[in-house]
Amino acid sequence: MHLRAEREALAGLGVTELAADHPRTFGAGIAPGMQMLADHYGFASGDVVFDAYVPKWEAMFPQELRSTPGASEALAAMKERGITCALVTSGEREYVDLVLEKFGWTDQFSAVVTLESVTRLKPDPEPYLKALEALGVSAQACVGFEDSSSGMRALNAAGIYAVGVHRDPERRAGLVGADETLAGFDQFGGAEIRRLFGR
Repeated sequence: MHLRAEREALAGLGVTELAADHPRTFGAGIAPGMQMLADHYGFASGDVVFDAYVPKWEAMFPQELRSTPGASEALAAMKERGITCALVTSGEREYVDLVLEKFGWTDQFSAVVTLESVTRLKPDPEPYLKALEALGVSAQACVGFEDSSSGMRALNAAGIYAVGVHRDPERRAGLVGADETLAGFDQFGGAEIRRLFGR
Protein backbone atom coordinates (compact mmCIF):
# COMPACT_ATOMS: atom_id res chain seq x y z
CA MET A 1 0.00 0.00 0.00
CA HIS A 2 2.78 2.42 0.87
CA LEU A 3 4.56 1.81 -2.41
CA ARG A 4 1.34 2.13 -4.41
CA ALA A 5 0.43 5.40 -2.69
CA GLU A 6 3.96 6.65 -3.29
CA ARG A 7 3.82 5.82 -7.01
CA GLU A 8 0.38 7.38 -7.42
CA ALA A 9 1.55 10.54 -5.66
CA LEU A 10 4.60 10.82 -7.91
CA ALA A 11 2.47 10.21 -11.00
CA GLY A 12 0.20 13.07 -9.93
CA LEU A 13 3.32 15.25 -9.71
CA GLY A 14 4.38 14.33 -13.23
CA VAL A 15 6.75 11.43 -12.50
CA THR A 16 5.05 8.81 -14.66
CA GLU A 17 8.06 6.46 -14.83
CA LEU A 18 10.20 5.62 -11.82
CA ALA A 19 13.95 5.99 -12.16
CA ALA A 20 16.06 2.84 -12.27
CA ASP A 21 17.69 4.00 -9.02
CA HIS A 22 14.38 4.95 -7.37
CA PRO A 23 15.02 5.37 -3.60
CA ARG A 24 13.95 2.62 -1.23
CA THR A 25 11.77 4.53 1.21
CA PHE A 26 9.99 1.60 2.86
CA GLY A 27 10.76 1.55 6.58
CA ALA A 28 12.52 4.92 6.55
CA GLY A 29 9.61 6.90 8.01
CA ILE A 30 7.19 9.01 6.00
CA ALA A 31 8.85 12.43 6.28
CA PRO A 32 12.40 11.16 5.56
CA GLY A 33 11.04 9.00 2.75
CA MET A 34 9.22 11.90 1.12
CA GLN A 35 12.37 14.00 1.37
CA MET A 36 14.36 11.23 -0.33
CA LEU A 37 11.86 11.29 -3.20
CA ALA A 38 11.92 15.07 -3.42
CA ASP A 39 15.72 15.10 -3.59
CA HIS A 40 15.78 12.34 -6.19
CA TYR A 41 13.13 13.76 -8.51
CA GLY A 42 13.93 17.44 -8.04
CA PHE A 43 10.98 18.75 -6.04
CA ALA A 44 11.39 21.83 -3.87
CA SER A 45 10.83 19.94 -0.62
CA GLY A 46 9.58 16.71 0.88
CA ASP A 47 6.35 18.52 1.75
CA VAL A 48 5.42 18.64 -1.94
CA VAL A 49 5.52 14.85 -2.18
CA PHE A 50 4.03 14.38 1.29
CA ASP A 51 0.99 16.51 0.42
CA ALA A 52 0.41 14.40 -2.69
CA TYR A 53 1.02 11.12 -0.84
CA VAL A 54 -1.24 11.55 2.19
CA PRO A 55 -4.60 11.62 0.33
CA LYS A 56 -3.62 8.49 -1.60
CA TRP A 57 -2.66 6.66 1.60
CA GLU A 58 -5.74 7.79 3.52
CA ALA A 59 -8.01 6.60 0.71
CA MET A 60 -6.51 3.11 0.87
CA PHE A 61 -5.95 2.70 4.60
CA PRO A 62 -9.48 2.07 5.99
CA GLN A 63 -10.50 -0.64 3.54
CA GLU A 64 -7.30 -2.20 2.26
CA LEU A 65 -4.99 -2.54 5.28
CA ARG A 66 -4.37 -6.19 6.11
CA SER A 67 -2.09 -7.77 8.66
CA THR A 68 0.77 -10.00 7.60
CA PRO A 69 -0.52 -13.60 7.52
CA GLY A 70 0.27 -15.34 10.78
CA ALA A 71 1.20 -12.17 12.69
CA SER A 72 -1.72 -12.33 15.12
CA GLU A 73 -1.09 -15.98 15.84
CA ALA A 74 2.64 -15.42 16.35
CA LEU A 75 2.05 -12.55 18.77
CA ALA A 76 -0.50 -14.59 20.73
CA ALA A 77 1.83 -17.59 20.91
CA MET A 78 4.70 -15.49 22.22
CA LYS A 79 2.52 -13.78 24.80
CA GLU A 80 1.23 -17.17 25.95
CA ARG A 81 4.84 -18.26 26.53
CA GLY A 82 5.63 -15.11 28.52
CA ILE A 83 7.81 -13.51 25.86
CA THR A 84 7.59 -9.72 26.09
CA CYS A 85 7.42 -7.88 22.79
CA ALA A 86 8.09 -4.32 21.70
CA LEU A 87 6.85 -2.68 18.53
CA VAL A 88 9.52 -0.50 16.91
CA THR A 89 8.27 1.60 14.01
CA SER A 90 8.99 4.83 12.15
CA GLY A 91 5.25 5.50 12.01
CA GLU A 92 3.43 8.22 13.94
CA ARG A 93 1.76 7.23 17.21
CA GLU A 94 -1.72 8.16 15.98
CA TYR A 95 -1.38 5.86 12.96
CA VAL A 96 0.18 3.08 15.06
CA ASP A 97 -2.69 3.20 17.56
CA LEU A 98 -5.21 2.83 14.71
CA VAL A 99 -3.37 -0.23 13.41
CA LEU A 100 -3.06 -1.84 16.85
CA GLU A 101 -6.75 -1.32 17.51
CA LYS A 102 -7.79 -2.56 14.05
CA PHE A 103 -6.01 -5.88 14.51
CA GLY A 104 -6.65 -6.30 18.25
CA TRP A 105 -2.96 -5.95 19.12
CA THR A 106 -3.24 -3.17 21.71
CA ASP A 107 -2.33 -5.51 24.59
CA GLN A 108 0.27 -7.56 22.72
CA PHE A 109 3.19 -5.16 23.17
CA SER A 110 4.85 -4.20 26.44
CA ALA A 111 6.50 -1.20 24.74
CA VAL A 112 5.79 0.80 21.60
CA VAL A 113 8.48 3.00 20.04
CA THR A 114 7.22 5.41 17.37
CA LEU A 115 8.47 8.42 15.44
CA GLU A 116 7.68 10.65 18.43
CA SER A 117 9.78 8.51 20.80
CA VAL A 118 13.15 9.22 19.21
CA THR A 119 15.31 11.92 17.68
CA ARG A 120 16.78 9.60 15.02
CA LEU A 121 14.79 7.05 13.04
CA LYS A 122 15.94 3.75 11.55
CA PRO A 123 18.52 2.95 10.20
CA ASP A 124 19.94 4.58 13.34
CA PRO A 125 19.82 2.09 16.25
CA GLU A 126 18.15 4.59 18.60
CA PRO A 127 14.60 3.17 18.16
CA TYR A 128 15.75 -0.33 19.06
CA LEU A 129 17.91 0.91 21.92
CA LYS A 130 14.81 2.70 23.28
CA ALA A 131 12.89 -0.55 23.07
CA LEU A 132 15.61 -2.44 24.95
CA GLU A 133 15.54 0.23 27.64
CA ALA A 134 11.75 0.08 27.90
CA LEU A 135 11.77 -3.71 28.20
CA GLY A 136 14.71 -3.66 30.63
CA VAL A 137 16.72 -6.22 28.68
CA SER A 138 20.03 -6.45 26.83
CA ALA A 139 20.45 -6.71 23.08
CA GLN A 140 21.81 -10.22 23.55
CA ALA A 141 18.51 -11.30 25.12
CA CYS A 142 16.42 -10.15 22.15
CA VAL A 143 15.40 -11.18 18.67
CA GLY A 144 14.23 -8.58 16.16
CA PHE A 145 12.07 -9.12 13.08
CA GLU A 146 12.40 -6.75 10.13
CA ASP A 147 11.25 -6.49 6.52
CA SER A 148 13.08 -3.35 5.39
CA SER A 149 16.65 -2.30 4.71
CA SER A 150 16.56 0.58 7.20
CA GLY A 151 15.09 -1.66 9.89
CA MET A 152 17.68 -4.38 9.32
CA ARG A 153 20.51 -1.86 9.55
CA ALA A 154 19.03 -0.53 12.79
CA LEU A 155 18.86 -4.04 14.28
CA ASN A 156 22.44 -4.76 13.25
CA ALA A 157 23.69 -1.49 14.73
CA ALA A 158 21.86 -2.20 17.99
CA GLY A 159 23.49 -5.63 18.26
CA ILE A 160 20.19 -7.53 18.21
CA TYR A 161 19.85 -10.95 16.57
CA ALA A 162 18.10 -10.13 13.29
CA VAL A 163 15.44 -12.15 11.48
CA GLY A 164 14.55 -10.89 8.01
CA VAL A 165 10.91 -11.48 7.08
CA HIS A 166 9.95 -11.62 3.41
CA ARG A 167 8.28 -14.10 1.06
CA ASP A 168 11.37 -14.09 -1.15
CA PRO A 169 14.23 -12.95 1.12
CA GLU A 170 16.92 -13.56 -1.51
CA ARG A 171 15.33 -10.90 -3.71
CA ARG A 172 15.02 -8.39 -0.86
CA ALA A 173 18.47 -6.84 -1.00
CA GLY A 174 17.91 -4.91 2.22
CA LEU A 175 17.82 -8.13 4.26
CA VAL A 176 21.46 -9.05 3.62
CA GLY A 177 22.32 -8.25 7.25
CA ALA A 178 19.89 -10.82 8.62
CA ASP A 179 21.20 -13.58 10.86
CA GLU A 180 18.44 -15.74 9.41
CA THR A 181 15.35 -15.29 7.26
CA LEU A 182 11.71 -16.22 7.56
CA ALA A 183 9.29 -16.46 4.63
CA GLY A 184 6.43 -15.15 6.77
CA PHE A 185 4.85 -15.35 10.22
CA ASP A 186 2.55 -18.08 8.95
CA GLN A 187 5.79 -20.14 8.93
CA PHE A 188 6.55 -19.17 12.54
CA GLY A 189 5.25 -21.68 15.08
CA GLY A 190 6.09 -23.28 18.38
CA ALA A 191 9.28 -24.94 17.14
CA GLU A 192 10.71 -21.62 15.93
CA ILE A 193 9.71 -19.85 19.14
CA ARG A 194 11.38 -22.53 21.28
CA ARG A 195 14.54 -22.40 19.17
CA LEU A 196 14.83 -18.59 19.29
CA PHE A 197 13.55 -17.92 22.80
CA GLY A 198 13.98 -21.22 24.65
CA ARG A 199 10.30 -21.33 25.66
